[in-house]
Amino acid sequence: MYSTKEFKIFFQKVLKSSQDEEPFIKEFIEDFLHKNARTFQKKMVVWDEEEVVDYDLLYVLSSYSYRFKIPEGILNLIEKNNEDAFVVLLKSYFTDLLVQTYAYKTNQFVNSVLHTDLALSTLLSLGYFPDKTEVLAKHLSNFLESNKAKLEIYPQNLDFGFKSTLYLTSVLLHNAGYSTISKEINHHLKPTDEAYEFAGKNLYATDSLVVNKWVNELADFHIANSKDDLTRPFNRERWQYFPIEIITLLQLRSQQGLPIDFITHPLLKDFLPFIAQKLPVPLDETTQKLEKRILEK
Repeated sequence: MYSTKEFKIFFQKVLKSSQDEEPFIKEFIEDFLHKNARTFQKKMVVWDEEEVVDYDLLYVLSSYSYRFKIPEGILNLIEKNNEDAFVVLLKSYFTDLLVQTYAYKTNQFVNSVLHTDLALSTLLSLGYFPDKTEVLAKHLSNFLESNKAKLEIYPQNLDFGFKSTLYLTSVLLHNAGYSTISKEINHHLKPTDEAYEFAGKNLYATDSLVVNKWVNELADFHIANSKDDLTRPFNRERWQYFPIEIITLLQLRSQQGLPIDFITHPLLKDFLPFIAQKLPVPLDETTQKLEKRILEK
C-alpha cells in the first residue's frame, strides 16, 4: 500500500494525465448544470482528420468524479489536514454517489466500476449521506445479480470483497432497515472473514480494547488488500487512500455517542480527528445543483 507521499504523487499524476480533457469535461458539466444538456460533442483531430466525438452523460459524470473531484479532494486533505479539508473530501466522494445514482436511474453501470466499488460507495452513504443509501444499495444488488455468472467463475478462496466489505455492507444495511436488500446481497456472500464478523458483532462495544481489536484487524486487512488486483476488495487507489469501511463504522459509533478517540492504528491517524461529523454534511452550491439535475426525471 502507498504511503501518504506516494498517494500524493499518484493523484497528482492522475490530475496531470487528465489535463487535456479537463476543459471540455468541466464545460460539459456546466452545460449539464445550466442547460440540462445530456449528450455532448467535441471536435478532435484523428490521423490528421477532424472528427466529432460523442460523449454521454454517464461518461462525463464519472470522469468529473474520478479524474478530477476525488483526486482534488484527496490532495487538498493531504496538504491541509484539517476538518474543513475532510469535509471537502467527503463532498468529493459524494460526487461518486451521484454518478451511481444516475447510473441506477438510467439502468446502466459505470464502465470499470465493480461491486467492490459499489459496496464501498454504499458504506460511504451509510456513514455520511444516508439519504442516498437505498439507491446505492439497490444499484449494488442489481450489479451483483446482473454479473452473477461472471462473478461465480472465481475460486472460493479469493475474497473479491465477498467475505469482507460486501458482508459488512449487508450487515449495516440490515441494521439501517434495508433488510430486503441485505438478504439479496447475502445470496452472493462467501464464508465471512473472521475480522469482519468480529467487527460486525462488536460495532457498538463499550470496551476500548475490543474496539481497538476490530479496528486494528480491519486496518491490517485494508493494508494487505490494497493492491492493483481485481480480486482484492481495495483495488482502486481512491479506496486504498480512504479506508471508508472503517471510517463508516467509527462514524456510526460517534452518532450513538460512543467515543472513538482511543483508536491507535496509524492507518487512521490522518482521518481520526475529523471522522465524527454531524449530519447532513454541508454541500457547496455546485454540488447541490449537480444533485438536483441528476435527481430530475
